[in-house]
Amino acid sequence: MMGGPSSEHEVSLASGRMVYEALAGNAEYAVQALVIDRQGHWSLEANPKAVVPAPADAKAAPIPREYAMNGISLLKSTDVVFLAFHGAFGEDGTLQGLLEALGIPYTGSGPLASALAMNKGKAKELFRYHQIPVARELQFASRVLAHDIHNAVASIESQLGYPVVVKPNTGGSSVGVAIAEERDQLVDALQLARQFGVDVMVEEKLSGREVTCAVLEELDGGLRALPIIEIVPKAGVFFDFQSKYADGGADEICPAPLDPDTADLVQKMAIAAHEALGCEGFSRTDLFLTPRGVIVLEVNTIPGMTPNSLLPKAARAAGISFEELMDRLVRLALKRFRNA
Repeated sequence: MMGGPSSEHEVSLASGRMVYEALAGNAEYAVQALVIDRQGHWSLEANPKAVVPAPADAKAAPIPREYAMNGISLLKSTDVVFLAFHGAFGEDGTLQGLLEALGIPYTGSGPLASALAMNKGKAKELFRYHQIPVARELQFASRVLAHDIHNAVASIESQLGYPVVVKPNTGGSSVGVAIAEERDQLVDALQLARQFGVDVMVEEKLSGREVTCAVLEELDGGLRALPIIEIVPKAGVFFDFQSKYADGGADEICPAPLDPDTADLVQKMAIAAHEALGCEGFSRTDLFLTPRGVIVLEVNTIPGMTPNSLLPKAARAAGISFEELMDRLVRLALKRFRNA
């Protein structure tokens, strides 16, 4: 399944097409591509590469209930769903809850872990409870910013200072994220971020090296931290949407050139974050190496799934091909539901 009505629709289609090709080449599977467009229509596509995404402004709000009701009927002969969604609806626990209710196995984390990971504020509450270091932040309701942005700016300046990173509290792919180094930039960044969610998070901007570490569940239930990747953006001032998806947008060094003690700490923290949220199957944790230590940024429960995406790249460095990785994730999904 791919697409969906989120702001990451096109990224999801890119992941879904590659997952489809990898699984379709495996003789053990009969694979169908179920695409949900921006307006909420569900359709089985014989050639997902031919699917042309509608313009972003074509999104229907709210999505008519009958679209989903009709779409559910397309799942009646499904043995397992590979979820290749990113962002709201497909990665935030919504679709996971639906599939749970239907009794259909699916890849990745369950509804609760998916919802927690998507909500950056709630995830950070759990990380703090488990003594996992995170950046300082403030959170504001978008409706409050719409009426009284100046008090928010004053709170940010007095409690965090500059520079800060402003982001929607939910979502991914760095959509709606901006860095503010002074007041006018901060106001613009808050106005941008509130367009993408009900809450906005403002974090201190960390200085240091950005790394990411994927965690993969073994078929015996153990957790394995994959090789760490260091991210050095080139197209933007941080690992923004352009840096993530433009050709040559960032240098992604795998394995990251870290000393053994630091690498061990990063991998342990990635596993700790995975477990704190209750993730299943796989995840990818983004971290910063700062002068005051290793800081966890966030956990992605459905990271990008093209061969050059970060998780598949780390798996390849560990000797796991893209096709083998896709096969393992399907087997993990089936195993979890058989053992439930």
